[in-house]
Amino acid sequence: MALGMAFNAQAQEARFGLTGGYLNVRASIKADGLTLSNSESGFYVGILADFELTEKFKLQPEFVYGSIKEGEALMLPILGKFTMSERFNLLLGPQFVFSLGEKVEDLSHVEIGVSGGLGFDIDRDFFVEARYSFQLNNSYTGDLDIKLRGNYLAVGLGYKFL
Repeated sequence: MALGMAFNAQAQEARFGLTGGYLNVRASIKADGLTLSNSESGFYVGILADFELTEKFKLQPEFVYGSIKEGEALMLPILGKFTMSERFNLLLGPQFVFSLGEKVEDLSHVEIGVSGGLGFDIDRDFFVEARYSFQLNNSYTGDLDIKLRGNYLAVGLGYKFL
């Protein structure tokens, strides 16, 4: 929220809205030269801000709740929104994920990643987006040579009401 207020002071236009849709999480574990992966599907819902910084660039921070079969998380993407045409835009920026599950020894509950995707503005208020996020840090914090990462596919709709 503080980030939003700071950018609001410089933004030409600030809008707020809701977003939600399909969420697929793919987790992979690499150990001893072997890689295992699994994916689960669920949904996400959240709120967003849309700050117009220039005619071609907006900042879109979000506060999103995601739920899949085996867990829940809060996702905080901070996306740069580059206008490619009147209705199409490119999204790119960092994403932070905070697991809401029970704390497990040797596992971090914070993921740091990068998210990218495409958006289409149906009209001034409604939009659709699809994006993919790659986790950069290792969720395993123990002493063994194990890498545990999650990637996220989100496809959804949004509505800007203010």
